[in-house]
Amino acid sequence: MKTFRFFATLLVITLCAGFTSCSDDDDDENPLVGTWVSIENRNSVEYKDVMTINSDGTGSSAIYENGQIDKDGVENFKYTYDENSKVFTWIWEEDSDGESDVYSMHVQELTGSKLVLVDDMDEEGEGEVITYTKQ
Repeated sequence: MKTFRFFATLLVITLCAGFTSCSDDDDDENPLVGTWVSIENRNSVEYKDVMTINSDGTGSSAIYENGQIDKDGVENFKYTYDENSKVFTWIWEEDSDGESDVYSMHVQELTGSKLVLVDDMDEEGEGEVITYTKQ
């Protein structure tokens, strides 16, 4: 009987350790990955920015004016995100001169459903705020 209790206790401890050591795969997921949408209304015109961020460091963006895609269409980009400095950087493909267009913004907030970017940040940390929601 003592042997049975010993092995039963050992089994329970092993099962508990197994369940608590398993981690959720979502913990390692990049919260930036997904489709983000920002909508702004100016002078009776609705501007909708749809940005898709992929886990491989690439993405695309498209601007819609009153539901019609902008003349530039969909633009593909590469990106980097520095978690320490909270800087998101877009890198657009090389143009005919062989130069890439690079632009950075500060990430003010990043959750599973909300991305807030600050453009033209001044010394006080203020600038134009662009809020995206994850779709």
